Amino acid sequence: MSSTSIYQAIHDAHLDNRLEEILLKLLEHNSSPNAQEPIRQFLANYELMNENFWSSYKKANSIEDALERYYQFTKNQCILVETLMVNLRFTIDKDNSRKDLAVMLKDGFTF
Repeated sequence: MSSTSIYQAIHDAHLDNRLEEILLKLLEHNSSPNAQEPIRQFLANYELMNENFWSSYKKANSIEDALERYYQFTKNQCILVETLMVNLRFTIDKDNSRKDLAVMLKDGFTF
């Protein structure tokens, strides 16, 4: 995935439109390799999680089972987003740009 443009990788991940917009806004403020790496990790993990969901979903025996699998997928997605935020904070702190991250997150989550 590292040879792919970060913007193309975000597009190819087929994220929720809101999440895609947030990531793109974050990159508007800081598109350095240090900011891109946590996003690339997030996208790789999201892809695996998404594939696992569809594989699991196909094995569902009832609507309740399918909904339970979707519920677990959304919980995992929340954990993945939390991990992305932590990784971005850590990366940006390493760059001594904590203020930039605050602006990125504020603008990213402002609709």
